[in-house]
Amino acid sequence: MLYRLFKFLFYLTTRAYFKSLFIQGQEQIPEKGPIVFVVNHTSAFMDPILLATHIKRELYFLARGDAFKSSFSKWLFPKLHMIPVYRPDLFPNDMHKNKQVFEKCFEHLENQRTIMIFPEGISKTERRLRPIKTGGSRIALTAEERNNFELGTVIIPIGINYTNPHHFKSDVFVKIGEPIKVSDFKEGYLEHKKRTVTRLTEIIKNKLEELTISIEEEKHENIIQQLEILFRSSLIIKTEDGHIAPKDFELSKDIVSTVEYYSKNKPQLLEAFETKITNYLTNLKRLKIRDTQIRNDNTSLKKPIQFFYFILGFPIFLYGYIFNFIPFKLADILAKSIPVRPDFIGSMKLGLGMFIFLICYIIESIVFANCINTLWALLFVLSLYPIGLFTVNYIKEYFKARGTLKYLFLKRRKSALINELKTTRQELVTELEEGKDFYLNQKN
Repeated sequence: MLYRLFKFLFYLTTRAYFKSLFIQGQEQIPEKGPIVFVVNHTSAFMDPILLATHIKRELYFLARGDAFKSSFSKWLFPKLHMIPVYRPDLFPNDMHKNKQVFEKCFEHLENQRTIMIFPEGISKTERRLRPIKTGGSRIALTAEERNNFELGTVIIPIGINYTNPHHFKSDVFVKIGEPIKVSDFKEGYLEHKKRTVTRLTEIIKNKLEELTISIEEEKHENIIQQLEILFRSSLIIKTEDGHIAPKDFELSKDIVSTVEYYSKNKPQLLEAFETKITNYLTNLKRLKIRDTQIRNDNTSLKKPIQFFYFILGFPIFLYGYIFNFIPFKLADILAKSIPVRPDFIGSMKLGLGMFIFLICYIIESIVFANCINTLWALLFVLSLYPIGLFTVNYIKEYFKARGTLKYLFLKRRKSALINELKTTRQELVTELEEGKDFYLNQKN
């Protein structure tokens, strides 16, 4: 009951928190049967919350044992399907407890349930896949061995790709991979257990690398982000269901591969190009304009549509702003004042936001009920969430329109500078396309 309540509340919260949230591959998940989900770990509790709220199957998570220290967490977390696991480097005195933990995992799989594991062992906010632990492989293979490899367990890899999980209104793309049938490893496992566990773990690692944006060297992070800005602003290709995220993901994968190729084979060219694109983006930042504005020659305001949107939408915006301002500001202030590990920032913002908004909405509805009546209070509280989303979008559209006006004014005053930036951008794009074509020819 508590799990389902939190699932509903966090579903609404994640939909409000992220600007764009797209999950590809839901059809890969069987409607029933035992599953071991293996997932990259970027943002502490944000990762399991995100998946639990958007995957139909009920999930049971392996979580770090230090999260279960207090009496309250020991009572609450199991009700949220969290199972403690104790790493030898962090909990050398608690390792004996893992026997019970693994036994519970086997029972879950034997009861046709799911287990979610983050095989990197730790969470860290970076676009890099850390060494994969063997726990997921061992749990899946042992569960099958206990049932003569007739249990039907599958391992499903999942890649979570955030633009930045700690920023409100950022993007996230979740890519679900094809199931790996554990029974296919029966003969190898019965012959040589350790070697088969290692082989299956290597397959999991390769699958996760396919499903995530993984940058090998930290020094390339800056140039890759810059290239994404330049390319993403002109990315208009969508999938059949109207989403841009899958194409965006493939674009980033290509950019990472190209940068890594040039870093190894033509480092001077890469360094020279990085200097050019840095200068271009620095000039945009100094002028407070966006790359999309330089790219679009016909940047203009949609006058009739925007006029009516801002005029007619203002009363709704004002209503949403008044009743959402206090919880929004309170959540922001508390999130900034509480010291946490970097990978917990997004999780804390999400959790604090959900509880603070919920409490404020309840208080506001009680006040409303006492002042008017219960029915109007109910309608009032039901309106707060959708109107809150409208308010956020209204603010975003306002700043976008203001930015467009500023750009048009700048374009009229400094047309020579704008034309110079357009020329620079075109040169960068041409050089990028040539470099990409060269890389693809070398690759093939």
